[in-house]
Amino acid sequence: PLTAYSPLGSPDRPWAKPDDPKLLEDPKLVAMADKYKKSPAQIILRWQVQRGVIAIPKSVTPSRIVENSSVFDFTLTEDEMKEIDGYDCNGRVVMPMLDGKPRDAGHPHYPFNIEF
Repeated sequence: PLTAYSPLGSPDRPWAKPDDPKLLEDPKLVAMADKYKKSPAQIILRWQVQRGVIAIPKSVTPSRIVENSSVFDFTLTEDEMKEIDGYDCNGRVVMPMLDGKPRDAGHPHYPFNIEF
């Protein structure tokens, strides 16, 4: 199985650029969240679950930890799944940097662009 370690795009990452996508503010995701009375984060996590991806969101806020696990009481439609599938940027949103360079550049499988 595939595991998503930053399934919400790490919106508070210090190396984020101003023009990086802000998934939690995306109008289409916000509209889906309103429809289901959920948060945009829950929509993203549900999308991952429905695709069979193990999503591991990080939070230190107790209410968000509970919220992040409350994604099993609704199902996204096929059209909603396709809509979110279309967000593929053909790259990584989270690219940890160290001294101005990709932290994992020395890894033998970098840049981790594998087909699955």
